[in-house]
Amino acid sequence: MMHTVGAYGETVNTMDHIDFQGPPQRRVKSTDIPGLFSLWRIQNTATVYRTEREHQSGGFGNPEKHPYVWAVALLVDGLWARVHNARGQGREWSNLDRLEIWLREQGISRWQVVNDLEEVGVRRLGEAYYKL
Repeated sequence: MMHTVGAYGETVNTMDHIDFQGPPQRRVKSTDIPGLFSLWRIQNTATVYRTEREHQSGGFGNPEKHPYVWAVALLVDGLWARVHNARGQGREWSNLDRLEIWLREQGISRWQVVNDLEEVGVRRLGEAYYKL
């Protein structure tokens, strides 16, 4: 999604994120991120999105109780790529706080969060209920 406004006869981009249409089909290893940044092949904006758990998370995860985890997609060469670990497995986070720390350690200071898997609740307007 790109938003533009006219400023002094010129078109100015006010938001530079691209709509995320996940899940991404490409992969990028987390160990490759610094090199991709140095070659200007990766943007400083990430998408954090909800996905189904693939790994049991070191034996501590409970896939039945917590079936969803957070994953990260980065724009590499203009295409979305999911972050994988060195073994080629998709990186998963159960906690957004820990994920924020990891993103900042990678040099990523901007991200958007997408959660299309879980319901967002119900808001009561007058006597009717509307799903958000």
